[in-house]
Amino acid sequence: PFFESAVLPGVALKAVRSHFEMCQRKGLFVLLVLGLTLSLGAGQARAQADYRNLDPGRPIAVEDAQPIAYRELEAQNGIPRFNREHRGQWIVGLESEYKMGIYKDLQVGLSSEYVVAHRNGNTVTTGRDRQLHLLYNFNQETRHLPALAIRPELTIRGGGLGSRHEHAALKGIVSKTIGHNRLHLNGSYTVGPTAAPGRGGELVNRYFYGAAYERTFPLKFVVLLADVYARKPIDNAPTQVVFEVGTRVQLTPRWVLDTGISTGALRSSAGPDLGFTFGLSHSFSFRWLYPRKGTT
Repeated sequence: PFFESAVLPGVALKAVRSHFEMCQRKGLFVLLVLGLTLSLGAGQARAQADYRNLDPGRPIAVEDAQPIAYRELEAQNGIPRFNREHRGQWIVGLESEYKMGIYKDLQVGLSSEYVVAHRNGNTVTTGRDRQLHLLYNFNQETRHLPALAIRPELTIRGGGLGSRHEHAALKGIVSKTIGHNRLHLNGSYTVGPTAAPGRGGELVNRYFYGAAYERTFPLKFVVLLADVYARKPIDNAPTQVVFEVGTRVQLTPRWVLDTGISTGALRSSAGPDLGFTFGLSHSFSFRWLYPRKGTT
């Protein structure tokens, strides 16, 4: 059955509140550690958020080929993604992700998802799969050639609505800049068993391919985004075709806000009726991660 651990209506709100409180505590801890580290000496954290850096779901599904900077860290906590499906069904996903630039043009990241879902008159609150990924840019963009990257992913089963098996995927990413415009192409395929109906989620698809357009307004530190993609859920549900629009705005050198809306009306029999997302990301680093002058 789709729901393995149903809870009473009304408990969902308490679970969401508890999750946000947990995320707030984690965020305060990160900020506390950052403040203490910066106060130890004159050295400053050098990280700066890039409002043009596209991550999956932030706010569109198609991503770009650029990892975060070497020695930089990025934390995303409690990002809500709402999808209203057919016949009164809906799902809210609360995703946490942590990334670090571990070498030049290479990042590692870990993400997890907690969901509140309503289907068939029942409401559940549970976790879903966790995902570990690498993102490696093996070709920097030039005047004639696009940026090229690969993203290996390992999805680890977990939660009441997660998969019952691990899955491995490989994604190819192409990005090309044309003036203040950027184009992105993504394609991925996942190996592993087919999940039971209703299991899995946004983190794992049998296949995914999509294209995105990005318009940059550098003087305003804003990008406007649009994409269209097809995804085959890992539970062998019908292929979804989704259209999204969104924006990313740099609020401060280290904080970026993103928001977007989506619809599956291009294939209404399979995709969600309507969805939206909103998120904040914080980029930071620590003085001790950088070598002192005169060292390598």
